Amino acid sequence: MQGTIDKNLTYKNVLKSDINECSDIFSFEEYIKSVKKYGLKYTWENICSCTLNAESCSYLPPSIDDYGELYEIGLAIEDKNLKKNKGQYFTPDDVALVMSEWLEKSNGENVCDVGCGTGKLILTYLSYIGYEKARELISKGRLYLYDNDPLALKICKTAISVLYGLDIADKIHITVCDFLDKSVCLPDNCKCISNPPYSKISRILNKWGKSDVINESKEFYTAFMEKIMVQSESAVIITPYSFVSGGKFYSLRKQMNNYSGFIVVFDNVPGNIFCGKKHGIFNSNTSNSVRAAITVVNKKDKQKGFRLTPLIRFKQTERKKLLKCKVLEKFLSLKPQKVSENNTKFSKCHKELRGLFELWSNKSDKKLSDYSVNKGKYTLSMPNTCRYYTTASSKPMNRNGQISLTFDDEKIFNFVYCLINSSFAYWFWRIYDGGITYPKSLLMDLPMFCNLLSQDDYIFFNKIAKEMIKNEKKYIVRKNNVGVQENIKFPRKYRDIINSRIFKILGYQAEEKIFDIVHSNMALKVNLSD
Repeated sequence: MQGTIDKNLTYKNVLKSDINECSDIFSFEEYIKSVKKYGLKYTWENICSCTLNAESCSYLPPSIDDYGELYEIGLAIEDKNLKKNKGQYFTPDDVALVMSEWLEKSNGENVCDVGCGTGKLILTYLSYIGYEKARELISKGRLYLYDNDPLALKICKTAISVLYGLDIADKIHITVCDFLDKSVCLPDNCKCISNPPYSKISRILNKWGKSDVINESKEFYTAFMEKIMVQSESAVIITPYSFVSGGKFYSLRKQMNNYSGFIVVFDNVPGNIFCGKKHGIFNSNTSNSVRAAITVVNKKDKQKGFRLTPLIRFKQTERKKLLKCKVLEKFLSLKPQKVSENNTKFSKCHKELRGLFELWSNKSDKKLSDYSVNKGKYTLSMPNTCRYYTTASSKPMNRNGQISLTFDDEKIFNFVYCLINSSFAYWFWRIYDGGITYPKSLLMDLPMFCNLLSQDDYIFFNKIAKEMIKNEKKYIVRKNNVGVQENIKFPRKYRDIINSRIFKILGYQAEEKIFDIVHSNMALKVNLSD
């Protein structure tokens, strides 16, 4: 896993003898000293030189396994802003292995790594397929590496050459380039693995050619995804998950209608995929804000569209069991999704709840926006951060970030109050967003089925709402992380009672605990057997 460099490790000095300040032993400290004084390029030219000429060199390089992280540390030392702007998130070992297994199952004779960097993904893939198969791939000239960082590519080629033979090193296709340049093309009959840059496009270049995806998203990662999907037979790509439902990524989703595959989507709390220290970038904490998705694309499948997992939330203690191809594939929906003008987003719905979601969507004739008014007698507030549940309050809370809704009709107010305090509003957010906040625009799209409510239903929601409103103060919770952040944590019994009633209204047969898979902070305990 990333962030595992042992800073007490020492290696024989890889640096040239004219660096008088360095001792005879190459240590982590000596590496830092060299990068600071002589620069990253000079330091790594020496490391690569000694790696390739170990017999004639009096010094030995550090372990190849450490190259990626050492280079990342060096980038951060040399220029933190440059590293940040590159949008680099180095792929952890276990994620790289999962991606490698899916790549090996994919169609394509030539193998490409786009945005290769120092080679974590391609080195993992070559190790996965085994020494003999890797040598055959390389010797037949079927390995292609692309990056705009010539030094990182040199490090990658050096590692591959040492591991699989200097005699076939010249067969590796190395392309230092702007991958989006229309003159850069992937080889025919190729499969691609990629961890593209996660940064915004500040200026669109003419040499990239015309692209709705670039013009609308202005994100490098989606631009890379588009080009890889168009030019390869298959691909395994890890990116942020925002393309799944974000409005500015609709053009990419439309293009994905032409292909088939699946998307595995990960939350970042409590566990995150890009684990380990983010060297530089003004801190070295172990948390990470990226909610990631692994997209597996295959052009040859006849049935177009993509199967999706729900937004998988997991604890780090589950990571070892969770990050297995067969385990992750169990989360995938059974039916592929395609987007259209009337259905512009991919939905991240648990397959166990797909029937309920379709009932709710199909039986609702209006949206929440049809009932909310600008000025009304009845107002409720909802915190716009909702890690494990949503809350409706009859009055504004002492906090930053909340959504206010106003209604003319008390019956509708009571129903919406209950709906937000049920699992349904929260579940809707997890299906179509699940990020940091609950966008008001998404909340206003919440499906409403008032057309199904009987007089007894209205009496029920009126009674529950009044009881909860009466007890709101009793269940207030406060956090003081960024000023006072107030919320209400009602006992679970209220959520279960409301859920059960809605199940009955929609004609769905299930126990309330089925929603545990939506609210849980664990993936395997509630979703899969060991």
